Amino acid sequence: MFRWWVIITFVFVGLTSCNEDVPEDNFGQIASVRITDPVHGATVATTFAVSYTKSEDVLEVAFTIDDLPVDMTLLDAQAQTMVLTVSEGTHRVGLIGKDSSGVTLTDYHITVNAINEEDDEEDSWVTLTSPIDGDTVYNPVTFTINASADIDHVDVLADDWKLGTMTADEIFSYTFTGTGYSRHISVQAFRDDKLVATDSLEITVEADSEPLDSDFNDILIELLESYPTDGTHDYYWPEDGGWYGTTQDIYYQGELVAEGDPEGRCFCVGLTWEVYMRAFEAADKMTGGTGSLNGMTVSDLTEFRIDWFIRDLWGDGNVDALENYGLGERVTNLEDAQHGDIVQFWRNSGSGHNNLFIEWVRADDDNTIIGLTYWSTQGSTDGIGYNTEYFGSSGSSINPSYLFLARPYMPWDWFSW
Repeated sequence: MFRWWVIITFVFVGLTSCNEDVPEDNFGQIASVRITDPVHGATVATTFAVSYTKSEDVLEVAFTIDDLPVDMTLLDAQAQTMVLTVSEGTHRVGLIGKDSSGVTLTDYHITVNAINEEDDEEDSWVTLTSPIDGDTVYNPVTFTINASADIDHVDVLADDWKLGTMTADEIFSYTFTGTGYSRHISVQAFRDDKLVATDSLEITVEADSEPLDSDFNDILIELLESYPTDGTHDYYWPEDGGWYGTTQDIYYQGELVAEGDPEGRCFCVGLTWEVYMRAFEAADKMTGGTGSLNGMTVSDLTEFRIDWFIRDLWGDGNVDALENYGLGERVTNLEDAQHGDIVQFWRNSGSGHNNLFIEWVRADDDNTIIGLTYWSTQGSTDGIGYNTEYFGSSGSSINPSYLFLARPYMPWDWFSW
C-alpha cells in the first residue's frame, strides 16, 4: 500500500470527504490533523501562514520544516493558524498531532515552494507535485509539476537519465524497465534554454501486475444503474459518527450490519460498500453460495467495512479491504481498469472520494489519461450521479499518485486470507 503523510486510526465513519470542495473536517472520534492551507505543491512567500484542522482527541500540535521542529511561539491555537518562516526553495512542512501525554497520534506533511516576494523580479521555480517523496509507485508512473510562469519547459530525469520533457500544465507518464529499487527523480526547469530551477525526490517503482477480468463488475454496474440520479438519494456527510452512509438496511448472516438513512441519503464510501454488499448477495445466489463472504463472521465484516472506509488518510481503503479478505486485487496499471472497478482517490487539497469507475478521460493529442468519469454520490450532482474530475497539481485536482483501483472478484476467484 502507498504510504505518505498520515497514520491514523478509524473508528466510526470513513475519512474520505466525498465532496469536490475542501471539506470542514470532522471525523468524529478519529485522531487526525490536516493542513488546509496552503495545499501540497503551493507557492508561498518565505514567511507564510498555515491553517490546520484537528479532531477533538488531538490536544496538542507541533509543526516541522524539513522534518526538524520549529519554534511554536507563533501558534494561534484558537484560530488554528501558525506563521512559519523558511528560506527560498522547496520545503516539507509537517503537522503533528499529540495526546495529553505528548505522544504522537498522527502526522501530516505537504511540500511548498517558497519565493521572496520582495525581489524586484520573481525567482524562477519548479516543484514536483506527483509522485511524492519516498513513495512506492507502480508502472506507468505519472508526473505532475508546478512552475513559475516564466518557465518554458521542464526536463524529467531518473538517476540523471532524461526521461522526457513536459510543461507545467501537462501530465507526463513513463514506464520504467528497472523496478524494485529506489530511483532519484529530478526536474530541471528552463527559461530561454537556460537552466533556472530544479527539484528532486526519491521513489521506488514496482512492476505492475495484471488483475483478472471479473464478472462481478457487471453485477456492480447493473446495480448502480438501478439507482435514480434525480436527487432522490441526496449526498449527506454527518457531523459525527455512528451512521454508515447507506441508503438502505444492509444485512449479513441474518444480522443488520448497517442501517439505511430514513431519507435515503448517503455518503461515498457508504454507497460503494452498499452496492458491493448487494452485488455479493446477487453473486452468492448465482453461484449457489451459503451467504458467507469468503468465510467472514459478522465481526470480520466490521473490520472489512472499516478497511473499506479507509483507516489511513491518503490510504487506499477498498484495495486493503478486498485484498485483506481474499475478495479481489489492486489494479496497478491504469490501462487495465475495468468498468465497475472500485476507486479511491485523493486531491492535492487532502480531500478524497470513493466511487465506481466508468471510463478514463484522455487528452486529444496523445491519448494520455488526464482524468476519469465515475459514479458515486457528491454535492455537485445532488447526490447519486455521474461526475468527471481531472489530474493536476492544483488543490482541487486529483493527485495521480493517490488514485487507487480495486478489482472485486466472483466467489470462484476468491483466495485464502
